[in-house]
Formats: sequence, C-alpha cells, structure tokens
Amino acid sequence: MKRILFVDDETRILDGLRRMLRSMRNEWEMVFASSGEVAMAELAAAPFDVIVTDMRMPGMDGAALLQLAQKKHPDVVRIVLSGYSEMEAALRAVPVAHQFLSKPCSSDVVREVVDRACGLRELLTGAQLCHTIGGMTSLPSLPKAYSALAAALANPDTSVRDIATLVERDIGLSAKMLQLVNSSFFGLPHRVANVQSAITYLGVTMVRNLALSAEVFGALQPKGSAALADALYEHATLAGGIARRLAPDKQQSEDAFMAGVLHDAGKLVLASRLPDAFAAAMTVARDKHCPLHVAELELLGTTHAEVGAYLLGLWGLPYPIIEAVAHHHAPLRVKPMRFDVLGAVHVANVLALECAALRTGATCEAAAELNVEYLRALGVEERLPGWREMAASVATAPGGGL
Repeated sequence: MKRILFVDDETRILDGLRRMLRSMRNEWEMVFASSGEVAMAELAAAPFDVIVTDMRMPGMDGAALLQLAQKKHPDVVRIVLSGYSEMEAALRAVPVAHQFLSKPCSSDVVREVVDRACGLRELLTGAQLCHTIGGMTSLPSLPKAYSALAAALANPDTSVRDIATLVERDIGLSAKMLQLVNSSFFGLPHRVANVQSAITYLGVTMVRNLALSAEVFGALQPKGSAALADALYEHATLAGGIARRLAPDKQQSEDAFMAGVLHDAGKLVLASRLPDAFAAAMTVARDKHCPLHVAELELLGTTHAEVGAYLLGLWGLPYPIIEAVAHHHAPLRVKPMRFDVLGAVHVANVLALECAALRTGATCEAAAELNVEYLRALGVEERLPGWREMAASVATAPGGGL
C-alpha cells in the first residue's frame, strides 16, 4: 500500500483532503500533518512514497520542507499543492519539487499524479537507484550553453524564438521548462511539448528567473565529463531534429523532437550521480564492442534509458516523451506497435550516430542497433534509404537539426 503524506497548516484544507480522498483509503495509507516540523517527524518515523505540501505555512514553509525532505529522504516523490495566487512563492520550490498541483485540485488529478509517480519505480530495479535519482532536481547544463542563454536573456531585443533555440540546445533547461509548463499551475487544456510554446506560456521573466537560478542548474563535475557532455548535447540536438521529421504528424513531431533531445538524459544522470559506475560501463562497452546500454544493464541492472525516463516521469513530462525515452533501444517492448514518437526516436538515435561517424571518419556500429524486425513489422523498412538521406541533410544544415 502506498503511503502518502499531506501537509497544510489549515485544518479545513486537511479535512477537505480527507473527505475528497476517502475513496482511496483501501489503496493509500494517508497521513495528514499540520506543519513542516510535524511532517519531518512523520518522515523520520516511517517511510513514505509521496509528500504533498502547501507552500505558505508559518515556520517551515513548503519550499524549506521539500528541501529538507530531498536531503534526508530523496526517494520520496515531492509534490507542491498550492494556489495560483501563490505561484511566486511556489516557484521557490522549483529546485526541489518533482511536480506542482494547483488548488482547487480534484481527487482524480491527485490520484493520477500520485499513481503515475509511484508506478515509475517499475522502470528501475534497485531501491538505491530510486534513492539516488529521486534526489535530483535538475540535469547538468553546459557552461557555454548556459552563458549564451544568460547573455540572450539580458538583451531586451532577443526574441522568444531566439531564446527557444538556445533552450532547445540544453537538455536540462528544456526538461525543466516542460516540467513547469505541464504542471496544473497553468491549467492548460493540452500538454505542451514545444519549448517555444512553453516560453510563451511561462513568460520571459519566469524563464530568466529559472535559467539564472544556480540552484536549478549545475555543471558536470567529474574529470573528462565536459567532452562527454559536448558530444551528448550535439547528438541530442541532431537526434531531435531527425525525429521531428520522422514523426507522422505535427503534434507527434513536437513530441518526437523533445523526446529526441531528451532521449539520453539518463546518461547525464549517471555521469553526474554515479560517475564511477558510468565510467566502468563505458569501459566495458568499449572493450567488449557492445552497446553502452548493454554494459549498463550488466553492471547496474538498468540502463540510461530507464533512468532518464524515471526522472522525466517524476517531473511530469508528457507520457509519449517518457515512453520514447524509456524504450528507444527496445521499441518491441511497447504494445501495440505503431510508428509514432517511440519509432521516430529509435530510428533518429541510430541515424544521428551514423551521421556523426561519417563526419569524423570513425567506425560506426550503430546500424546494428536498428531494430529491423520492428521496422519490418510496421512496413517502413524500405523507407530507410530516404531517411538516411534526410538525416544527412539535417546534419549538415545550419543549426544542426533545430
């Protein structure tokens, strides 16, 4: 049974939550705390799966509570439930909250968010990995990309399109923008998978505050990680551009682009949180001439695909993106089979690797990762030559795929 901790200093709010969620009492064990201090005592006394907290509380407010919970209990899913009028205060929790819900919030929405977050644990095999990844609130950013964005945001003549182009080059910032804009705070009637649309909804001021927050975006620290990050970001941009063109329709093209940009986010997670294990996996992959995800599975019991999907899922990104990230190396795992966002990202990842190898003259074994059985079953195998031509065109175009 899932254990959920609700925190609010107003008794009437807690009573309302009890009544609203009464139907869940056979599936959830719910505890209600009237302050941040009481909540921390509850967390210390017994394990919880999720904490849902108000922001404005006397003494320890919601941001301080979640910051402490992140430090002491990183595997607990952290959710803010607050009023739209408190958005400025709630944004203080961006560095430490996984998701945001706005008051009033229906029981269906609360149930969906909590169940989905808890269900993500099935992607990972070890409690320690959940503990490690749950403590993350951001993905590392490249210093040069961060500097370029900061300069653009400081220039009043910079357009939203220009800002979006810079954000799309940064895996961490793209994910954070989508996390926030898809939260119920904004009450949007549809999900957003397009960075430019996200910036339009959030506003340049909020984007500036997010981007310039040292708490939200860190840098990769391990020695040698800068070269890894450069290669990863370049590959992500190209894969996103190719995936956008492979998707069957406009809505899916935006999902495919962002999924392509984010598909290797798990590598950033592993490189920053488990650098020794990730380096060992890279060594095994090189020595055995096997794909990195195979080496990761051997050493870690999971892969960067599942790790990235888990974190992005905790952040509440659109499901088609999470599915594509989780299964981009193994599309046959998803039923029913169709060529959608997942298929576009699976193919785009391989084609982007082939393009990079052609440019550098390196030996490329990526073609072996293309699941021909999957493409044949969907009747699209014969389109590969045309797709390769398209990918080569995208790779040599100004902007590298954007």
